[in-house]
Amino acid sequence: MKSRWGCSMRINRNRLLASTFIAGAMVIAPAAAWAQESGDQQNQTQTEDTVSTKVSDVVVTGSRIRRNEFTSSQPIQVITSEQATLEGLADTTEILQSSTAANNATQINNFFTGFVTTGGPGVNTISLRGLGEQRTLVLVNGRRVGPAGVRGSVGPTDLNTIPSSQIERIEILTDGASSIYGSDAVAGVINIITKSNQDGGNVDVFTTQPFDGGGEDYRLSASYGKTWDRGYLTLGADYYERKELLFGDRDYFQCPQERVFLDENLLIRGDVVDPATGTYKCTGTLNAILRTQYAGGGANRAGDYIFSPGAVAGGGYTGCDINGFHLVAGGSGACSITAQPTDVRRAATAEYPLHSDRYDSRTAISPVKRTSVSLFGGYDLTPNIEMFGELLYNKRESEQRSWRQLFPTTAPIHTLNPFGGVCNGTSDIGCHFVTPVALVNSNNDQEVEYWRGVGGFRGDFQVAGRTWDWELSGQYSKSKGTYGGNFFYNDRVEATAGYLAWFGADLEYEEVLDSNGNVIYRDDDFIGAGNCDVFLLKTATACPTGGVNWYTKELVENGTLTPEELAFLMGYERGTTTYEHKYVEGVISGELFDLPAGPLGMALGFHIRKEEIDDNPGEQQRNGNLWGSTAAGRTMGSDTIKELFAELEVPLLKNVPGFNSLDLNMSGRYSDYDSYGSNSTYKVGLNWSITPSYRIRASYGTSFRAPALYELYLANQTSFLGQANIDPCINYGTSNNNELKTNCASQGIPDDYGASGSSSATIITGGGVGVLNPETAKATTIGLIWTPSFIDMSIALDYWKIQVNDQVDQFGADNIVAGCYTSENFPNEALCSLFERDLNVNSTTYLQILRVNDSYVNISEQQNEGLDLNIRYKKQFTFGDLTVNGRASYILDWTQKTFGDSVVTQLESRIGRPELNGQVSARFDRGDWTGFYSVDFVGETDNAPFYATPGNQGTYLGEAVWYERSTPFYMTHNFSVRRRLDDLTLQLGVRNIFNENPPLVSVSSGATRIGNTPLASQYDWQGRSLTVSLSYDF
Repeated sequence: MKSRWGCSMRINRNRLLASTFIAGAMVIAPAAAWAQESGDQQNQTQTEDTVSTKVSDVVVTGSRIRRNEFTSSQPIQVITSEQATLEGLADTTEILQSSTAANNATQINNFFTGFVTTGGPGVNTISLRGLGEQRTLVLVNGRRVGPAGVRGSVGPTDLNTIPSSQIERIEILTDGASSIYGSDAVAGVINIITKSNQDGGNVDVFTTQPFDGGGEDYRLSASYGKTWDRGYLTLGADYYERKELLFGDRDYFQCPQERVFLDENLLIRGDVVDPATGTYKCTGTLNAILRTQYAGGGANRAGDYIFSPGAVAGGGYTGCDINGFHLVAGGSGACSITAQPTDVRRAATAEYPLHSDRYDSRTAISPVKRTSVSLFGGYDLTPNIEMFGELLYNKRESEQRSWRQLFPTTAPIHTLNPFGGVCNGTSDIGCHFVTPVALVNSNNDQEVEYWRGVGGFRGDFQVAGRTWDWELSGQYSKSKGTYGGNFFYNDRVEATAGYLAWFGADLEYEEVLDSNGNVIYRDDDFIGAGNCDVFLLKTATACPTGGVNWYTKELVENGTLTPEELAFLMGYERGTTTYEHKYVEGVISGELFDLPAGPLGMALGFHIRKEEIDDNPGEQQRNGNLWGSTAAGRTMGSDTIKELFAELEVPLLKNVPGFNSLDLNMSGRYSDYDSYGSNSTYKVGLNWSITPSYRIRASYGTSFRAPALYELYLANQTSFLGQANIDPCINYGTSNNNELKTNCASQGIPDDYGASGSSSATIITGGGVGVLNPETAKATTIGLIWTPSFIDMSIALDYWKIQVNDQVDQFGADNIVAGCYTSENFPNEALCSLFERDLNVNSTTYLQILRVNDSYVNISEQQNEGLDLNIRYKKQFTFGDLTVNGRASYILDWTQKTFGDSVVTQLESRIGRPELNGQVSARFDRGDWTGFYSVDFVGETDNAPFYATPGNQGTYLGEAVWYERSTPFYMTHNFSVRRRLDDLTLQLGVRNIFNENPPLVSVSSGATRIGNTPLASQYDWQGRSLTVSLSYDF
C-alpha cells in the first residue's frame, strides 16, 4: 500500500466572532484515542472522526493492555498527518503547539531569540496544560524520546528531532500517566506514531510563503518502503528549512511604543512625539548615551548625556549641558530633569535614545535547517516472534542574531574621559565616572546532532487457550550539540575602563596632585600604559595603543569600534553538550480468566534506564571572563532508574439495565532512582457505557516527576538583573507594607532610595543534587460522551484537574529579596541569607544588591483545572461527504504558590495564558477533490486585574494615564483545496486569510513583548501566507 502525504493551508479571521456556529459548536474534535502500534493503521478519514472505533488488538496510549474495541477511559486527542497537512502545518512543532491542550499557554519555539530557554537556544518544546515542558512526556511509537539541545539545562524533548514527514498520527493523552510511563507524565503524554507498512515510494514538497515576506519555510521529503509476507522496511529522508523573520519585516515589531492613553477608553494617545520623525516615540532599550556618576571635586554633572554639537556649557533644560554634550535624563539637584515641569520632561524624553533602527536586523523568528534520515523495519522470525528496529539521525543548525548593550563603567583617570574633571576643589565640572551605553552585535549559533536507535522482539504465545502478548526492547539515543557566540573579554574591558585601577584593585593605587595642588586619584601605571591596567589582563599582554576610546560618537551611537579595538575586546568561542539516554524495557499482557462481564486483562513489565549529561562551556565562559554575560561551569551528572509496573482491566458489569458495560482499570508503578530514592504511583479509571449512545469515563491517579539532570547537577551559572527588578526597598516610602518600611529603614536605606545609576545584580543559579525530591501530582478527569444513533455525531465533554506539589523551581531573585524584607523575622529570615546588599558607605555600590543565590529547590505548588469539548459531525450526501470537527479548551482555575504560606497567584486569563482556545474545521470530499476550511481562536486576556486597583491606570511623565494591558478575542481563518490525480496530489491553501495581525499592548502591560506584540505563541506573527504541497507516489 502506498503512503500518501498531501498538504494544506490554514487561514484566519477575527471578525467572525459572532458566528452562531463558532459560538456554540466551536470546540474540540475527536475525543477518541488511537492505536499505539504503528503497524495497526486504519483509514485516516474514518478513524480521525470517530469517538469509538473498532480495531483489532491494539494498545491505546495510556494503557499497556491490548483490547479489541477502543473505548478508552482516558481523554485522548488525535491529530492525523492528513489533517495537519490540510491545515497547512508542515512542522512537528506547529502541529503540536497549535493543539487545544497546549494553546492555553505560551510555547517555546523559534520565536524566542535572545531568551534563556530550557534546552538552549533554538530548542522547540511542548507544554500541555501550561504546566511546563518538563512535565509533558513525549513518546515515539510508545517509547520515550531522549532529550536534545545545548548548554547545561538540556532535559525536555526537542521537537526538532522528529521529522513531520514520517508522522502517521499524534495521540495526545491529556491526563497524568506516571503509573503507566513513569516520570514526566504529569500533564499528559504525547505519542507520535510513525508511518509503516509502506509499499512503494513517495516524494513530497511543501512550502509556506508569507505574503509580506520573511519566515518562509520549505520541506522536501522522500520515503521508500517494501512490505512482504514476513516483514517490512521503510527508509525516509527529510530536509526542512525555515528562513528568518526580522523585526524590520513587520510593522508591529519595528517600533515599540509606550502606548499610554489620556482616557480610560484608550482613544487619546499620550505618548511623547519624537521630533526627529514626527510620530510617537519608539522606546525599548537604552543606547547612544554617556551616563555620568559624580565622583567629587567641582560641579556635579551626573546624568544621561547625548552627543550634541550645538550643546554649550550652561545650556540645556537645566543649565547643566557641557560643550558637545546635552543632558536628557537624570541629573542631580538643580540639574534634575525629573524635578522639571511636565512639558520639560516630555521634551527631554523625546530626545532620550531608547531605540535604534539597527534593531530591525534582529531575528524575530530565528532561522533553522534540519536534516533527518530514518529507517523502520520488522521481520517475522517465526509465526509468533517478530524482530523490529528503528533508526533515526537528525541534524539541526540554528542561529540567532540580535544586539546587546555594551556599558563599561570608566573612571575619571581615563585620559579621554570628557567628564574626567577635577576631583578636589572647585571647578566648572567635577570628576565623574562615565558609562557609555552602546549597541553591539550579539550572534549565537547551534549545531545539534541526534541519534536514536530502537531494537527488540515481540510476539505472542498461548496459555490455556488464551493469547498473551510480549515485547522486549531497548533504546539508545545521543544528542551532541555545539554552541557558539561572540563575546567581550571581561579582563580586557576592565583593563581599559580604568574603573578598578581607580580603586586600587591592582594594588598599585597612587594619589597625585595636579599643577594647582588639587588631589586627583590616579594610577600612574594605568596612565603610563596608555589607559591600560596591565595587572588586570589575563588573556592578553598589552592593550591597543592609547587603550580603548570609549567616548567616541562612532562607538556610542553606532556601536563601531576600530579594527584594533574590536580584535582586542571581542572574541568567539564554542561549547559542547552531550546527552545520552538508554533503557531496556519488557512487558507482557493478556487475559487471566473470564469474569461474568468479560475477561480480566493484565499487563506486567519492567523498565531500566540510565541518563547522562555533560555540558562543557567554552574556556572564557567557564572562567567567568565574559563581560556582561553569564558564566557557567561544567555540568556533569547521571542517574539510573529501575522500575516495575502493572495494570489490570476488570470488567465489572455488562448488558444489565443501566450498564451496557462497566470496566475498571487500575495501574501502579514502583520507581527507584539513584539520585534520590524511590516512590510509587497509581491510577484508577472507570469506563461506564450506560447505553450504546451514552458513556461516562472517570479517572483519578498520582504522578511524579523526578528532578531532571540539569536541576540536579547544573554547575553554578551567573546572570544579571537590574536593581529595579529585584529591590523592594526602592522608594519603599510609598509602600503600605509596614514590615517592608521598617526592615529597609533598619539598614539605613532612605525611603526615597532610587538606585539611580546602579549596576545590575549578579544572579547565581545551580543544581540541587542531594537536596531535591521528586515532584508529586494528583490528576482527576470526568468525561461525558454522547454518540446518538439517529445522527452521525459524537460529543465529548471532559473535566480535568491537575495539582502539582513540591514543584522543582527557583524562588526567583525578586521573590528572595522581597521575602526577606517583608518578613517578621528580618534579618534572621532564611531568605535573607541568599543575597548580599552592599552596606559599606564608602563603596561606589553602596546600598546596591550585589548578588543573589537562586538555585533549584522544591518550593512551589501549581493547580490547573478546566474543560475540554470535542464535537464531530459527519454527513454523507449524494454529491460528497461533509465532516465538521470542533475542539475547545477552557481554563476554570489556574493558580500557583511560590511558598507554602504565600499568596495564591492567579495565572489564567493573563496575556499568553488565555482561558479559552479552540479550533473548528469543515471538510468536504467529492471524488478526488477535498476542500478544507478551519478557524482557530483564542479568548481575550487581561493583565490589569493583577495590578493595584484601578489596574490600567498609572503615571507617565507626571500625567495620569491609562495603559493597554489586555488583548481582544483573536481569530484566524484558513483554507485549502486538494486534488488527487492518480499518483500525484496537489494542494494549495492560504493561512490567515484575512491577515489578522497580533494584538498590541503597552510597554507597561506586564507582558513579555516583541515590539508592542505579546511574545505569545497563540498569535500569528507571519500574517497571510500561501501554502503549497506536491506529493508524488511511485
